[in-house]
Amino acid sequence: MNALPAFPAPERPAGRLFVWGCGDFGQFGLGPNMLQEFSKPKKQTWVEEKIKEGAFGSDEAGIIAIAAGGMHTLFIDENGTIWSCGVNDDAALGRATKDVPDPDQPEKFLNSDILSTIPHPLQSLVDEGFKAVKVAAGDSISAAISVTGELRVWGSFRANEGSLGFASGLQQQLIPKKVLENEQCVQVATGNNHLLVLTTQGHIYSWGAGEQGQLGRKILERRKIHGTVPERVVLGIRSRRATIIGAGNMHSFAVDEQGDVWAWGLNGAGQTGTGVEAADAEAVIQTPRRVVGLSTEELGNGARVVEIVGGDLHTLFLTSDGRVYACGRADACALGLPADHPAIADKTTLSEPALVSFPDPPSEDPVVHIAVGTRFNAAVTRDGAMYTWGEGSQSELGLGDEEEARTPTVVVRRTGGSWAALIASCGGQHSLAILHQRTA
Repeated sequence: MNALPAFPAPERPAGRLFVWGCGDFGQFGLGPNMLQEFSKPKKQTWVEEKIKEGAFGSDEAGIIAIAAGGMHTLFIDENGTIWSCGVNDDAALGRATKDVPDPDQPEKFLNSDILSTIPHPLQSLVDEGFKAVKVAAGDSISAAISVTGELRVWGSFRANEGSLGFASGLQQQLIPKKVLENEQCVQVATGNNHLLVLTTQGHIYSWGAGEQGQLGRKILERRKIHGTVPERVVLGIRSRRATIIGAGNMHSFAVDEQGDVWAWGLNGAGQTGTGVEAADAEAVIQTPRRVVGLSTEELGNGARVVEIVGGDLHTLFLTSDGRVYACGRADACALGLPADHPAIADKTTLSEPALVSFPDPPSEDPVVHIAVGTRFNAAVTRDGAMYTWGEGSQSELGLGDEEEARTPTVVVRRTGGSWAALIASCGGQHSLAILHQRTA
């Protein structure tokens, strides 16, 4: 039902990685001497050098996928190799960074700061010939899918009161582990501490922390570790299959084969988009429920939702014709709606998705990709513009001294600039984008 993921057509010259926001724990991969904040997108110089060296493949190959986690970063090169950097306290990097013997001096150890703050490949996957094409990063959990649909997961989940672990009896998974060996996977999405996976057959599996209903099933308080076992998510009836999945920090989504959108999980600010107001005291949606207003029939023009991403208390939805809708906490800037927008007048929450306006309408320059961080967002358009909005006290917006933007604000111009945006990713307090140099 769902096609296996494939490598995108290579860009030449290769797209360049840009970073901004807070990099105090090495999540930018610039080394131990550049643990700082960047208020505007900065070219990642280490990646730049590796492209010139041909480290990512032949003919100045570059990076094809990026994922910003809570305080770590993952990216995939044109060889299908995964590289990681940042915080590794709970094994989020998929490799050891402490007490690693120096191969040239066995009696000594490699510098742990360099191992964590400069990108290194996940050698265990390289050795087994795993060609990654998709990657995802949560707070301390990471996952990847290969071109043949194999799934690897590593790191650790955390629950409300602290560490939950990776599985029963296992606190951390340092080296990427095979999961769902009998399925071919096509998409993976992460919340803070839960995972969703979509298979070729349209099945959805969830696992991780489930106190807020984000797994689509009830998890008993005394048996939270049971949530770390993958189980099927049922969209109303078991025969209904999915084509897209998405996740917020503690809420989850899917689009079924008919184009209906489903949501479950934390809903205290209406972030599931199911029309349930906070006053209804239904702060958690335990099992999948339809999202209001985003079915193919309701969207019109044959459009359907093709991407869903969420933050702490808000969610964005992207349609196939380039429209963006938002729901969730309405008394801040994350929704991208002006303060006088009728959908949020005198409201602190928005439980039904509302259309977000951009400087250029979808008919002229449709949005083709969206990304969400904790309380901030990014959107990339067909013509290479990139917009950000939300709250960013640590420069997460890439707008210089601006710490908040209520509506989508230009970071990369649609026309006239030197760069065009391809993809973006937003993490805890840092953001990433791959930009392509425009030709004359």
